[in-house]
Amino acid sequence: MNGKLFAVNQLYLGQEDVDVRWKAWGLLPHYRDAGKAGSRIAVCMANAAELIILVLFLREQGGSVLLLHGETPLETAKSLAIEAGCSGLVYRSAEDGFLTLRPPEGANDTLVSAQEASLCMFSSGTSGKPKLICRTWSAVAEEITAYNEAIDLDGSVTPVIISPVSHAYGLISGVLSAMKRQAVPHVAAYTNPKLTLALLRDTPKHIVYGVPLTLHVLTSFASGFRYHQLMSSGAPLPQGLLDKLAPLADVLQQYGCSEAGCISVSRSLRFSADIGKPLGHLRIREAGASADMPKELIIAVQDRVIRTGDLGYMEQGELRLLARADDVINVSGLKVYPTEVENVVSELDGIRECVVYRGRHPVMGEVVCCMVAADHQVTPEAVRAWCIRKLPPYKVPAKVECVTKLPRNATGKISRKMLEEADLS
Repeated sequence: MNGKLFAVNQLYLGQEDVDVRWKAWGLLPHYRDAGKAGSRIAVCMANAAELIILVLFLREQGGSVLLLHGETPLETAKSLAIEAGCSGLVYRSAEDGFLTLRPPEGANDTLVSAQEASLCMFSSGTSGKPKLICRTWSAVAEEITAYNEAIDLDGSVTPVIISPVSHAYGLISGVLSAMKRQAVPHVAAYTNPKLTLALLRDTPKHIVYGVPLTLHVLTSFASGFRYHQLMSSGAPLPQGLLDKLAPLADVLQQYGCSEAGCISVSRSLRFSADIGKPLGHLRIREAGASADMPKELIIAVQDRVIRTGDLGYMEQGELRLLARADDVINVSGLKVYPTEVENVVSELDGIRECVVYRGRHPVMGEVVCCMVAADHQVTPEAVRAWCIRKLPPYKVPAKVECVTKLPRNATGKISRKMLEEADLS
């Protein structure tokens, strides 16, 4: 590919482009010292090309990197960086956007100084306050090797990433894994989905890395166009959306958590709950035996045991995901898994997105609540009537709210806990 490493919005960058930036940054004191023990730099940049090159540079220097969403306000970014023990923050620009940070007096930096160089992020915060997660570069490299073995793509398949590269999914699965197998990943950071679609038309052999919402939006713009492959992550692909996508492409789904990265990949998705075969570098320590007897998924990777907080089970060597353990709704002693109800709601015509969460009734206790982003003809009554036809009475939402778009937290995720708390207030 003539030395091309990756592309952003059809602008290709090669080793020469990387070398020029690395040489310039190597002359700056704050980057020159990036590899010192205990050095951790926060990076908050909207420019995907510069972000990728800077991450590669800091990894090469032996430094630790904290990734923050590129649209994070400055004061929030500084606060998060200080909380994570960072000595500096790169804000907006790699060359002239470096800010030196000083931790509060009395802050304990022992953990930072003792830690091997790592890639750090804050967890999504969907089930509480976001936690700082740091994974060593060697652990990331091990994941990349196992991931490439699992998806089994050759260099002729072009990854097109429509998820932020400030997140592990976009950066590790989409960009770094592709570069490892000598493919040229293409980050499509367009605000207009039609431009992404034009890129895909020019790249017939592609795999699109998106989340359910972005895949829904993208595929809504092309009638009769056949996508090569679509990869989903971040949340189980709703069954209704999966049924719409299946005739348009080969659909894949991957599952993971902040502490472990990618855990499993389903290469031929038929049901929303399928999250596929575990990657070869980890072991499933605990999982349920069936849908009726789920357990929290617990994995072992390297020398760590990680509790995922997700309920699931193994079936014929593949994982099935039911729900976050904290999200299960107890309706008069009967368990309701939100994704099961979401899958039914998503099959109703006109539904773009939906989320099911726990509500509380002063007499009945926990009840099922549902919020939908839908076309104007969809009403709460229509949603409930649809569910009554498809679900047992205790699983039918007691409350349905129609909105123009679903609320998301700072990381772009839908938080059931946030909706539950808002409902209570």
